[in-house]
Amino acid sequence: MKIPFVGGTYNAVSGAIDASRAINFYPEVSQEDSKSVVSVIGTPGTALWATVGSGVIRGQHIFNSVMFVVSGNKLYSVTTAGVSTELGTLQTSTGPVSMKNNGLASAGIGGNQLIVVDGTAGYLYNVATSAFSTISGGGFPANPVMAAYMDGYFIVFGSGKMAYAVSNLYDGSTWNALATASIIASPDAIVSVISAHNQLWFLKSETSEVWYNAGTPTSQGSPFSRIAGSVIEFGNAAAFSVAHGAGAVFFLGSIRENQGSKFVGVVKLAGNVPQVISPPAINYQIGQFATISDAIAYMYSDSGHQFYVLTFPTANATIVYDATTNFWHERSTYIGGASSVRRHTGNCYAYFAGKHLVGDYRANGKIYEMSAATYDDAGYALTSIRQAQHFADKNDGRLLSYHRLHIDIESGVGTQTGQGLDPQAGLSWSDDGAKTWSNEYYKSMGKIGEYKKRMSWKRLGASRDRIFKLTISDPVKRVIVGAFADIT
Repeated sequence: MKIPFVGGTYNAVSGAIDASRAINFYPEVSQEDSKSVVSVIGTPGTALWATVGSGVIRGQHIFNSVMFVVSGNKLYSVTTAGVSTELGTLQTSTGPVSMKNNGLASAGIGGNQLIVVDGTAGYLYNVATSAFSTISGGGFPANPVMAAYMDGYFIVFGSGKMAYAVSNLYDGSTWNALATASIIASPDAIVSVISAHNQLWFLKSETSEVWYNAGTPTSQGSPFSRIAGSVIEFGNAAAFSVAHGAGAVFFLGSIRENQGSKFVGVVKLAGNVPQVISPPAINYQIGQFATISDAIAYMYSDSGHQFYVLTFPTANATIVYDATTNFWHERSTYIGGASSVRRHTGNCYAYFAGKHLVGDYRANGKIYEMSAATYDDAGYALTSIRQAQHFADKNDGRLLSYHRLHIDIESGVGTQTGQGLDPQAGLSWSDDGAKTWSNEYYKSMGKIGEYKKRMSWKRLGASRDRIFKLTISDPVKRVIVGAFADIT
């Protein structure tokens, strides 16, 4: 009989309710006439693409056919061949940065400028003159948190403030003190700003507002005005959790409760309509983290999926929402061993030179290509774990004896040489709601060409309630279609 095995991560408040996890596996939804409507596929591995400086990769931005990278306290340009050139020095060495550009003058209209803000200062790099400078004077805000670009203007706000500032048209070096406005429909500070759908979205600590270009000259004030009726009763719990993709804006949502801010889940804003998309199990998992305000996120598209990748640096965890299938999964880079689930190595993301590139959160300057055709993490084991749903007699809880379990997996995926020549998958199980686990029992996934290899385990004992777990660490393709068992 077919038993439940594939799915996403829904690690509930109690393992007795739901303990299913997909770690370095993501669910794939197929047509109704497929062998299995839902299967799970291994997440992409990473390979070193370039080394840029020696610091934490804090941000990546594509402009003028070049990737700009902040590594530690340095700004670099990087060619499609991975060759980097140092451009300037920032006042900080850690923490995420925000980067935007205002277009190329050679394209007809533009300012040739890249702006970088790091929470302490703002910086400009001119791609035409190669000049790097720190922004000063005028109406530029102190302690700038984040920058946005819209209709020829840079928009920046300072930490803990309810007001934002606007640069002159295509000129990030000039900030008229009059070109500012306050986001005051609700008395909470701005947390994030993002340009999406030709609108400015100001996400505050407890509420959000949507603004449009009203055409006011910066010599008279801010060009932007709030759209009537656009105040949204959700704020942002982490400035850099905001990301735009799949036709919507995503962020860690918070609301006002008893004169304070409270995390409520991951929010999707589409057409000014907010929706909490994270289920209770994911909200519970996030709610257990001691710190969520440092969360960072990016969105990317690959293999027909659009992923919102959300990392919690202090909690050392990465949770991913698939906007295509609405499933959740986890990603982990097993640095130094496969015994503990950790955050993914990707600290920031850019699609450049036809590659998915992520920067390392460690102080090593490394940028990796993330690819579905890579089955390790830059030399470390890419360990994929599928922890299945509970299986029990739902009628009267009778004892179930497991005579044989067959995992339907893509077989014959072994490597030509080395590790993975005869790839192994380890099965273990829990009979107490994922509190304790059996030893792992390994079976071959099939050497290369062994496409009819069957992966079965026999004489697995008895239980009234069982959770199976499959672990794969060899550097091979991983596709699990389902599971079948002979049970009495």
